[in-house]
Amino acid sequence: MLDTPRPDYHGLIRSEIFQVLPEQASAILDVGGGYGATASAVRDHFDADKCVVVDIAPCREGLAEGVDAFVEGDIQDTALGQSIREQHGSFDLILCLDILEHLVDPWRAVKEMHSLLAPDGVIVASVPNVNHFSCSLPLFFGGKWQLKDKGILDRTHLRFFVKDTAVSLMTSSGLNCEKVGPALPERGRKAWLAHKASLGGLERFFALQYLIRVRKSDSKVG
Repeated sequence: MLDTPRPDYHGLIRSEIFQVLPEQASAILDVGGGYGATASAVRDHFDADKCVVVDIAPCREGLAEGVDAFVEGDIQDTALGQSIREQHGSFDLILCLDILEHLVDPWRAVKEMHSLLAPDGVIVASVPNVNHFSCSLPLFFGGKWQLKDKGILDRTHLRFFVKDTAVSLMTSSGLNCEKVGPALPERGRKAWLAHKASLGGLERFFALQYLIRVRKSDSKVG
């Protein structure tokens, strides 16, 4: 892993995804993984044999320890997927964390990732929830839809999803949804307390994003 955490997003370890990881993985691809901090942590978790990061940003310098290769390119590009298959083979775990909302055609990206999966392989994705109260309340009460420099309404987001449409995206190429879980506010915060007080009935307003696991198999939702 990185010796010291980088202050920027690409150096973060997305520890919340561990709750939806599969039981095992030996070959990992992190799409949009930046320096590979999360991929490296997941590789350590599984003691995996292979770990590859693909990103449009040139992150070869300063890659996290444990990343075998960095591929620069756009996952929407069919030629890139073919090149990855030829050079690195298939993967039984693909991470796609806060990436799809930035793409012109996230459905094509899911299809390309599907083609890179080994039999019974899985994709773990995180997708921001535009139903979150920080977006829905200003829209409902004031008719405001204000883009920002970061967060759910990040100016670089091209697509917006709620739970159902995020799941629909992840299963659009024929993958089977195994698990969907909300990324909720930190324990003890006011939003977390409000979520608990609602007994989960208002989850869609407090979920910052949805963590989704889909599999290349006949598995059912669980």
